[in-house]
Amino acid sequence: MANRRTAKTPKSFKRPAPYGRPKLWFTKAFAALASLGLFSLLMTTAYNFLVGDVTLSFVKPHGRYYDFDLRNDSPADQIVKRFKVDYPPQKPIAHATRTIVAKAVGAGGYELPGGNSGWIPVTEFDELNGRILPADKVTPFIMPPTNSKNYLQLDAAVFDITFETAPANATLKVIDDILKALKLRNQATQQRYLVMDNLWIPTRALSVAEAVRLACRDDDSLSDELCPAHGGG
Repeated sequence: MANRRTAKTPKSFKRPAPYGRPKLWFTKAFAALASLGLFSLLMTTAYNFLVGDVTLSFVKPHGRYYDFDLRNDSPADQIVKRFKVDYPPQKPIAHATRTIVAKAVGAGGYELPGGNSGWIPVTEFDELNGRILPADKVTPFIMPPTNSKNYLQLDAAVFDITFETAPANATLKVIDDILKALKLRNQATQQRYLVMDNLWIPTRALSVAEAVRLACRDDDSLSDELCPAHGGG
Protein backbone atom coordinates (compact mmCIF):
# COMPACT_ATOMS: atom_id res chain seq x y z
CA MET A 1 0.00 0.00 0.00
CA ALA A 2 1.10 3.42 -0.75
CA ASN A 3 2.02 5.55 2.23
CA ARG A 4 -0.39 8.40 2.89
CA ARG A 5 0.94 11.61 4.26
CA THR A 6 -1.08 12.73 7.30
CA ALA A 7 -2.74 16.05 6.65
CA LYS A 8 -1.87 18.74 9.21
CA THR A 9 -3.85 21.86 9.99
CA PRO A 10 -1.67 24.82 9.17
CA LYS A 11 -0.94 27.10 12.16
CA SER A 12 -1.71 30.79 11.91
CA PHE A 13 1.31 33.01 11.91
CA LYS A 14 1.44 35.70 14.62
CA ARG A 15 3.90 38.50 14.25
CA PRO A 16 5.80 39.06 17.50
CA ALA A 17 5.33 42.43 19.18
CA PRO A 18 8.25 44.78 18.62
CA TYR A 19 10.71 45.04 21.52
CA GLY A 20 9.83 47.77 23.97
CA ARG A 21 6.19 48.07 22.89
CA PRO A 22 4.07 48.53 26.03
CA LYS A 23 1.44 45.99 26.86
CA LEU A 24 -2.13 47.08 26.27
CA TRP A 25 -3.15 46.46 29.89
CA PHE A 26 -0.27 48.60 31.14
CA THR A 27 -1.28 51.45 28.86
CA LYS A 28 -4.88 51.29 30.06
CA ALA A 29 -3.82 51.11 33.69
CA PHE A 30 -1.53 54.11 33.31
CA ALA A 31 -4.27 56.07 31.56
CA ALA A 32 -6.74 55.18 34.32
CA LEU A 33 -4.34 56.28 37.05
CA ALA A 34 -3.58 59.50 35.20
CA SER A 35 -7.29 60.17 34.75
CA LEU A 36 -7.92 59.45 38.45
CA GLY A 37 -5.14 61.81 39.50
CA LEU A 38 -6.40 64.53 37.19
CA PHE A 39 -9.96 63.97 38.37
CA SER A 40 -8.87 64.18 42.03
CA LEU A 41 -6.95 67.38 41.31
CA LEU A 42 -9.92 68.94 39.53
CA MET A 43 -12.32 67.83 42.26
CA THR A 44 -10.04 69.19 45.00
CA THR A 45 -9.61 72.50 43.20
CA ALA A 46 -13.34 72.89 42.61
CA TYR A 47 -14.13 71.90 46.19
CA ASN A 48 -11.62 74.36 47.65
CA PHE A 49 -13.18 77.07 45.49
CA LEU A 50 -16.66 76.27 46.84
CA VAL A 51 -15.74 75.31 50.42
CA GLY A 52 -12.73 76.97 52.02
CA ASP A 53 -11.17 76.16 55.36
CA VAL A 54 -12.70 77.54 58.55
CA THR A 55 -10.23 79.61 60.58
CA LEU A 56 -10.11 80.16 64.34
CA SER A 57 -8.84 83.37 65.94
CA PHE A 58 -8.60 84.75 69.45
CA VAL A 59 -10.16 88.21 69.84
CA LYS A 60 -9.76 89.43 73.44
CA PRO A 61 -10.16 88.44 77.08
CA HIS A 62 -13.62 88.91 78.54
CA GLY A 63 -13.07 89.00 82.29
CA ARG A 64 -12.20 85.40 83.16
CA TYR A 65 -13.67 84.32 79.80
CA TYR A 66 -12.30 84.61 76.26
CA ASP A 67 -13.78 85.93 73.00
CA PHE A 68 -13.00 83.87 69.88
CA ASP A 69 -14.13 83.93 66.24
CA LEU A 70 -14.72 81.13 63.75
CA ARG A 71 -14.51 82.58 60.24
CA ASN A 72 -16.19 80.83 57.31
CA ASP A 73 -15.09 82.66 54.15
CA SER A 74 -16.57 80.12 51.74
CA PRO A 75 -19.93 80.53 49.95
CA ALA A 76 -21.27 77.36 51.61
CA ASP A 77 -22.61 76.90 55.13
CA GLN A 78 -20.57 74.56 57.30
CA ILE A 79 -21.38 72.59 60.42
CA VAL A 80 -19.06 72.08 63.38
CA LYS A 81 -18.71 68.33 63.85
CA ARG A 82 -16.26 68.56 66.74
CA PHE A 83 -14.65 71.31 68.81
CA LYS A 84 -12.38 70.22 71.65
CA VAL A 85 -9.93 71.98 73.98
CA ASP A 86 -7.26 69.77 75.57
CA TYR A 87 -4.89 70.50 78.42
CA PRO A 88 -1.73 68.45 77.72
CA PRO A 89 0.62 67.32 80.52
CA GLN A 90 2.75 70.30 81.50
CA LYS A 91 4.15 72.47 84.27
CA PRO A 92 2.05 75.66 84.20
CA ILE A 93 2.96 78.94 85.85
CA ALA A 94 0.30 80.54 88.05
CA HIS A 95 -0.22 82.91 90.96
CA ALA A 96 -2.97 83.91 93.40
CA THR A 97 -4.68 87.20 92.58
CA ARG A 98 -5.63 87.92 96.20
CA THR A 99 -4.84 86.80 99.71
CA ILE A 100 -6.25 83.35 100.38
CA VAL A 101 -7.29 82.29 103.86
CA ALA A 102 -7.34 78.53 104.27
CA LYS A 103 -9.72 76.91 106.73
CA ALA A 104 -8.33 74.45 109.25
CA VAL A 105 -9.96 71.03 109.01
CA GLY A 106 -9.29 67.82 110.89
CA ALA A 107 -5.97 67.20 112.59
CA GLY A 108 -3.48 69.57 111.01
CA GLY A 109 -5.35 69.82 107.68
CA TYR A 110 -6.35 72.90 105.71
CA GLU A 111 -8.94 73.55 103.05
CA LEU A 112 -8.77 76.25 100.38
CA PRO A 113 -11.85 78.28 99.40
CA GLY A 114 -13.97 76.12 97.15
CA GLY A 115 -12.07 72.98 98.14
CA ASN A 116 -8.56 71.74 97.58
CA SER A 117 -9.32 70.31 94.15
CA GLY A 118 -10.26 72.13 90.97
CA TRP A 119 -10.83 71.57 87.29
CA ILE A 120 -10.29 73.26 83.94
CA PRO A 121 -13.67 74.53 82.65
CA VAL A 122 -12.39 75.36 79.16
CA THR A 123 -11.69 71.66 78.48
CA GLU A 124 -15.39 70.91 79.01
CA PHE A 125 -16.50 73.41 76.38
CA ASP A 126 -18.72 71.70 73.77
CA GLU A 127 -21.34 74.32 72.92
CA LEU A 128 -20.10 74.61 69.33
CA ASN A 129 -20.68 70.96 68.41
CA GLY A 130 -23.44 70.77 65.79
CA ARG A 131 -23.53 74.52 65.24
CA ILE A 132 -24.00 75.91 61.72
CA LEU A 133 -21.39 78.41 60.51
CA PRO A 134 -23.13 80.65 57.93
CA ALA A 135 -21.39 81.26 54.62
CA ASP A 136 -19.15 84.33 54.35
CA LYS A 137 -19.67 85.21 58.00
CA VAL A 138 -17.79 85.33 61.30
CA THR A 139 -19.30 83.39 64.19
CA PRO A 140 -18.23 84.82 67.57
CA PHE A 141 -18.32 82.71 70.73
CA ILE A 142 -17.05 82.84 74.30
CA MET A 143 -14.85 80.19 75.90
CA PRO A 144 -14.91 79.45 79.65
CA PRO A 145 -12.10 80.22 82.13
CA THR A 146 -8.90 78.22 82.15
CA ASN A 147 -9.36 77.22 85.81
CA SER A 148 -12.20 76.91 88.30
CA LYS A 149 -10.62 79.08 91.01
CA ASN A 150 -11.42 82.76 90.55
CA TYR A 151 -8.47 83.69 92.76
CA LEU A 152 -5.94 81.72 90.68
CA GLN A 153 -4.46 83.29 87.55
CA LEU A 154 -2.58 81.21 85.00
CA ASP A 155 0.50 83.17 84.01
CA ALA A 156 1.49 80.65 81.34
CA ALA A 157 0.01 77.36 80.15
CA VAL A 158 -0.52 75.63 76.81
CA PHE A 159 -3.78 74.34 75.38
CA ASP A 160 -4.54 72.38 72.20
CA ILE A 161 -7.69 73.24 70.24
CA THR A 162 -8.94 70.71 67.69
CA PHE A 163 -11.98 71.32 65.51
CA GLU A 164 -13.56 69.60 62.53
CA THR A 165 -16.10 71.06 60.13
CA ALA A 166 -18.05 69.73 57.16
CA PRO A 167 -20.34 71.30 54.54
CA ALA A 168 -23.98 71.48 55.55
CA ASN A 169 -24.91 70.71 51.93
CA ALA A 170 -25.35 66.94 51.38
CA THR A 171 -23.63 66.87 47.97
CA LEU A 172 -20.63 68.86 49.15
CA LYS A 173 -20.42 66.67 52.23
CA VAL A 174 -20.05 63.56 50.04
CA ILE A 175 -17.20 65.24 48.15
CA ASP A 176 -15.66 66.30 51.47
CA ASP A 177 -15.76 62.71 52.76
CA ILE A 178 -14.13 61.41 49.56
CA LEU A 179 -11.33 63.97 49.68
CA LYS A 180 -10.65 63.19 53.33
CA ALA A 181 -10.63 59.45 52.61
CA LEU A 182 -8.08 60.10 49.84
CA LYS A 183 -6.10 62.27 52.31
CA LEU A 184 -6.45 65.27 50.03
CA ARG A 185 -7.95 67.23 52.93
CA ASN A 186 -7.20 67.14 56.64
CA GLN A 187 -9.73 65.42 58.86
CA ALA A 188 -9.43 68.18 61.47
CA THR A 189 -7.56 71.37 62.29
CA GLN A 190 -5.38 71.51 65.40
CA GLN A 191 -3.78 74.59 66.90
CA ARG A 192 -1.69 74.91 70.06
CA TYR A 193 -1.96 78.09 72.09
CA LEU A 194 0.10 79.63 74.86
CA VAL A 195 -2.19 81.36 77.36
CA MET A 196 -0.09 84.20 78.74
CA ASP A 197 -1.13 87.59 80.13
CA ASN A 198 -4.72 86.43 79.55
CA LEU A 199 -3.99 86.21 75.80
CA TRP A 200 -4.15 83.12 73.57
CA ILE A 201 -1.00 83.14 71.46
CA PRO A 202 -0.48 80.51 68.70
CA THR A 203 2.65 78.43 69.30
CA ARG A 204 4.33 75.22 68.18
CA ALA A 205 6.41 74.80 71.31
CA LEU A 206 6.32 71.46 73.11
CA SER A 207 6.66 72.88 76.63
CA VAL A 208 5.42 75.89 78.57
CA ALA A 209 8.96 77.19 79.14
CA GLU A 210 9.79 76.99 75.42
CA ALA A 211 6.49 78.61 74.47
CA VAL A 212 7.14 81.48 76.89
CA ARG A 213 10.69 81.92 75.61
CA LEU A 214 9.51 82.15 72.00
CA ALA A 215 6.65 84.51 72.88
CA CYS A 216 9.01 86.79 74.83
CA ARG A 217 11.49 86.69 71.95
CA ASP A 218 8.78 88.08 69.67
CA ASP A 219 7.33 90.55 72.20
CA ASP A 220 9.14 91.11 75.48
CA SER A 221 6.36 93.40 76.74
CA LEU A 222 3.99 90.47 77.24
CA SER A 223 4.89 89.90 80.89
CA ASP A 224 7.20 91.88 83.14
CA GLU A 225 7.62 88.85 85.39
CA LEU A 226 8.13 86.13 82.78
CA CYS A 227 9.87 87.74 79.83
CA PRO A 228 13.07 88.85 81.59
CA ALA A 229 13.47 85.36 83.05
CA HIS A 230 12.58 83.35 79.92
CA GLY A 231 13.37 85.67 77.06
CA GLY A 232 16.56 87.23 78.33
CA GLY A 233 15.12 90.71 77.87
